This record gives sequence, structure tokens and C-alpha cells, in this order.
Amino acid sequence: MNAMILKGYNGKISDIAELTSPRHRTSISRFFSQSKWKEELLMNSLESATIELIWNKSKKTNKPIYMIIDDTISEKTKLSSKAKNIIEKCSFHNSHLKRKTVYGHQLVVALLSCDGLVLPYAIKIYDKEKMSKIDIATNLISSLSKSINRGFVLCDSWYSCKAIFMASKEAG
Repeated sequence: MNAMILKGYNGKISDIAELTSPRHRTSISRFFSQSKWKEELLMNSLESATIELIWNKSKKTNKPIYMIIDDTISEKTKLSSKAKNIIEKCSFHNSHLKRKTVYGHQLVVALLSCDGLVLPYAIKIYDKEKMSKIDIATNLISSLSKSINRGFVLCDSWYSCKAIFMASKEAG
């Protein structure tokens, strides 16, 4: 994760290999493709580390904490039906940017920010069959403990609804 964030991940394993390990890129590729992943453990670690750093920053600077929520689409060039290997959890999504429906993963992302420090908090794949983007956002807001100083939720106008306002109010 650090290597992807530091260098700017462009989909190449060699970028990750260059920043993380003296091992050959094929060893790292094998690790990513064949190892058993505990995604929940990785995401819980990210959330815990981010909360600790941001809350400490707020405590030290006496500045408010901002939760920034937005969604984006990682568009895929081939449909799963035409791909050699099926891409899990891909579907069609409305792209406001391209003003059309595109195929790919839609992600809901939450960042936490305080006094210039901005860190990723959560990255959730949007699955229309399981949960709405509003439900994902309200769950993310509710997952935070009350901030030391004031806290704010920032998101685009698409997320302006009673459920988001109520979750924000309840979370403090």
C-alpha cells in the first residue's frame, strides 16, 4: 500500500517491487496473485492507523477533523464476458464525468483530514446488490468515534440527504 501511495500506482507490479523489496517483480506478482488475503485485516489496520494519526494531530493542534467522502469509477477496458479472467465485482455504473454508462468498479472512498494532514480511511467497493452508496457513507460516518475537537463531513451534493445529515449529527 505504501509503495502504491508513495510512487503513484499505475497498475504495474514493477512499481511496487521497486519501492518495497529487493526481490524480483515476479516474486511479488506471485505473492499478490496466489497468496491468501485477509482484506478485512488490512482495511482494519488502515482505519486504526489513520484514526490514531488524525486524532493525535487534532489533539495537538486543536483543529477540527474532516471526513471527506466521494466515489469514483475504475473503468475496465474489457467486459468480464470478453476477458480471459473474470474481474470480480465489476458492473455497469453511470459516469457523471463521461456522461455515459461505463463498466468497472465503483469505489466509495473516505479520507480523514486535520490541519493539512490527509490520510485514506476507507475504500469500499460499491455493489448495487448489497448496499447503496448512501448506506456505505452513513456506515463510514458512524464508524468513527467522536472527535476531540469539532468534526465535519465533506462530500459532493449527490450525498446531500437526510440519512447523511442524521448520521453526521449522531456521530458528533
